Amino acid sequence: MSESGSNQGDESLCNLEYLLVNLGRNQATADRLIRLFLENSPALCQRLLEAVERGDRAALKDALHDIRSSCVLFSGHRCVDLARNFEIALREEQRFSSDGHSEWQGMASALCACVQGMVNELNAHIEPKNE
Repeated sequence: MSESGSNQGDESLCNLEYLLVNLGRNQATADRLIRLFLENSPALCQRLLEAVERGDRAALKDALHDIRSSCVLFSGHRCVDLARNFEIALREEQRFSSDGHSEWQGMASALCACVQGMVNELNAHIEPKNE
């Protein structure tokens, strides 16, 4: 089976075939998980950005974990890697410095842009079914 599954190309951020295989081809459950991701992703990114702004390490760790967990369902490797790298940077940095804070803002923005890319792909997947 191709790694890209039913996705449109190599630039895809999601692998819906991976999700379907793991759900025993249960399309209804896949659609429900997609809709939950679409509903929750704005709040996840907002939590991440607010945690960076406040310098709240615990909230930042929680938001990163939740984003990574959500993206892994759809085999969103690019977003998962960004979240993992952010978690590593957070562990390696003992305190917020002005330079680290702006670096983390950039990492948070990149991760949220990646999540938004997943949202766009998933929206395109479910829109034909809504017509």
